[in-house]
Amino acid sequence: MEINISEEIAAYVTSLIGKGRQVVDALNEGDLSFIRLETSVGGESRETMIALEENLILIILK
Repeated sequence: MEINISEEIAAYVTSLIGKGRQVVDALNEGDLSFIRLETSVGGESRETMIALEENLILIILK
């Protein structure tokens, strides 16, 4: 994957994590530890999985 694409994805994921944590906090549901997204582009199914730890974010694009 090209560096500019990976940097763009990382920026979007960081924003998504921040918004997700706000929702989890507002709902008083504990801590956000995993995000799974299923999308479809032109009929092609895609999946993004994001695992969160204290100092680590693992992003899996499938």
